[in-house]
Amino acid sequence: MGRVDSTWPELVSSRARQTPNSIAVVDGDAEITYAELSGAAHELADRLRAAGVGPGETVAIAVEYGHRLPVGVLAVLRARGTVLLIDPALPSAMITTRLTEASVAVLVTDAVTGPRLGEAVAAAGDRRPLVLEWSGRRTDGGETGSVAGGETGTSSGEPADPPRPLPGDPAYLVFTSGSTGRPNAVLVSHGAFAAMVSAHGTVLMESAAAGCERFALNNPASADAVYSDLVALAHGGTLVVAPPPVRRDPEALAGWIAATGVEVLDATPTQIAALLADGREAVLEGLRLLVLGGEAVPPALWTRLRELTGTRVLNMYGPTECTVDVMCADLSESGPEPVIGRPLPGSTLRILGADLREVAPGTPGQIAVSGPQLADGYLNNERLTAERFVTLPSDGGGTVAADAAGERAYLTGDRGVREPDGVVRFLGRIDNQVQIGGNRVELGEVEAALGSAPRVGQCCVVALTEDDGTATLHAAVVLTGGGTGDDGGAGAGADGAAALVAALSATLAPHMVPRLHVWPSLPRAATGKTDTTAVRGRILASRQDAAGAGPERESVEQSVARFWREMLGVETVAPEDDFFAIGGNSLRAVKFVLRVRRELGVEFPMTRFFAGSTLGGCARAIDAMRKETADA
Repeated sequence: MGRVDSTWPELVSSRARQTPNSIAVVDGDAEITYAELSGAAHELADRLRAAGVGPGETVAIAVEYGHRLPVGVLAVLRARGTVLLIDPALPSAMITTRLTEASVAVLVTDAVTGPRLGEAVAAAGDRRPLVLEWSGRRTDGGETGSVAGGETGTSSGEPADPPRPLPGDPAYLVFTSGSTGRPNAVLVSHGAFAAMVSAHGTVLMESAAAGCERFALNNPASADAVYSDLVALAHGGTLVVAPPPVRRDPEALAGWIAATGVEVLDATPTQIAALLADGREAVLEGLRLLVLGGEAVPPALWTRLRELTGTRVLNMYGPTECTVDVMCADLSESGPEPVIGRPLPGSTLRILGADLREVAPGTPGQIAVSGPQLADGYLNNERLTAERFVTLPSDGGGTVAADAAGERAYLTGDRGVREPDGVVRFLGRIDNQVQIGGNRVELGEVEAALGSAPRVGQCCVVALTEDDGTATLHAAVVLTGGGTGDDGGAGAGADGAAALVAALSATLAPHMVPRLHVWPSLPRAATGKTDTTAVRGRILASRQDAAGAGPERESVEQSVARFWREMLGVETVAPEDDFFAIGGNSLRAVKFVLRVRRELGVEFPMTRFFAGSTLGGCARAIDAMRKETADA
C-alpha cells in the first residue's frame, strides 16, 4: 500500500477544526454542525475504547437511519475499530450470521433498534457481542449532535492528538452474497478508503460537484455505497438525510429533493427510473449533479437522462472489493449507448482473457481492477481471496504492459470491452451473480437457502431482465410430500409456495427472495443436471400466457391481481401477498399506480399504496376510492 497522507476520519476532524460551525448533517429538522458531529463521535469513541475496542476489533452499528450513522462510523474509526453497518430491518437470522461471521465485539444500538435486535444477539450464543445502547446524550446529560444550536459536542471536547489510523488498518466490512450459500465479508483498509475519498475529491468535488454544498445521504446503510455519501464530510459538504420511506417512494423522494434543496444525489438507476415514470423530470433537472451506481443503466434510461437540461449525470462503476467506485462516465460526453467510462484517478482497469493477459481493444474479456482502492480480501476466506485477488503474469509474449507484471488485481467477474477511444462498455456477468435493486446477489446463496427450506426437493434460481431493464429473481421448485402444481399451481401447491416465501423471508433480505414457480419436476439436460436454459424459457412462456389471458368482468381485486401477475411475472397472487415481497419495487409501484389510473379510473396516490401494499388491502382501498368518487 502506498503512502496515504490523510484518512477519512482525519479529514473530517480537520474540517471540524477549520469550520466548526458549518453544518455537517441535516436530519429532518435537526442541523448538526461539524463541531457537534466531532464532539459526539469523540464521546462515543471514548465509550468504545473503555469497552476494549481497538485495532482489529469489529464494531457493528445498527441504529436508526439518520445523523447517528456518520457519527457512529467516525467514532469507531477514531477508536481504531472496524465498522460493520447493519440494517436493523434485515431478517434476524441474517443479522446473527453477520455478527458471528465478523466476530463482532461491540454492537451499537439505540432505543429504537436495540429491542429489535434482541433475538439476533441472543441467537449468537457464546459469540454474542457486548451491546452498547447509544442514546446520543453526553454523560453530563446534554445532547450530542441530535439537536441544532447550543454548545453540545463542541470541538473543545476533541482530543488534541487522537490515535492516527494507519493505512493498513481495517476500516470497514461489507457483506456481499456468496456463491456457496454463505455470505462473504469484504475487508476494506483505511488506505483503500482514503484512496476512494481522494479520487472522488478530484472527479466530483473539484469538478462535477464544484461549488455544491448539499449532498444526499441516500444509500442503504448496509451497502458499501453509503461510504461514497460520507465522502462529502471529508470535503466540507453538508449531508442531508433521506429517510428510508422517502427513498422508496418516488413521490416522496421528489418532494424531499425540492424541499431540502439537495444539489447532489447518488441513486440507483431503479430509483431514478421511478422518478421519471412518475413524471418528475423537473425535480431531476433541479439537481446540479446526479450520480448513478449500484446496477447497470438500461439503454432507455440512459437516453432519457442524456436529455436532461441543467443537470450533470455521471454513471459510476465499481465492485465492493474495489472500494465503491473505480470507473466514471459523464453522460453528456458519452455516446447513445450505456458505458462505464474511464478509471478514476489512481485506479487501472484492464480487459483480460482467460490467461489473465490483456486483450486488444474491441475484444471482450473479464474486467480486472488494480490500484490503491483494492480491498484486503474476504474475511476468513483465504481460498476465495486467492481466486479473486490475483497477481498479473509477466509479459511472456502476452499483451499486458510490462509495468503491470506482478501487479495485484481484482477479477471482477464482469465482462467488458474497451472501445477504440478507451471507454469501457459493460457486457454483463460471467458467473451466477446479478444486481437486484443495487444489491449484489449470488444465485448460489439463494439456491442454498431454498434447498435447506422445508419440503423443497429440487430448485433452480434464475435471473430475468424485465421490460424496464431491472433484474428479477425467479425460482422453480419441486415440493416434496405432495401439493405440487404446474407453473405456480393451485390449492396445496400455492399454499406450499406461500409457506416457502414466508420461510425465505425469515432468512434472506427482501431483495433476495425470488418469485416462486412450483412445478412437478424440473427439466433436465443430457448430463442429468437441471437445464437452466429450459427453466428460464418455461418461466418466460408462462408469463406470456398469463399476460395474454385478458380480463373478463373482473372485480377490483381480480384486476389488481392481474396487473401484478403481468407486471411482476408471477402466476398466482393471494390476498395477503405484499407487492414488494413478491418482486415489486419503486419503479413498478409507479407503473402500477399509473395503470390503476388508466384502466380503473382511480387516482390512487402512492402514499396510500405504500400504507397498504397487500393485494387485499390495495384492492379495498381502490374500491373505496371508486365508491367515494361515485358518491361525490
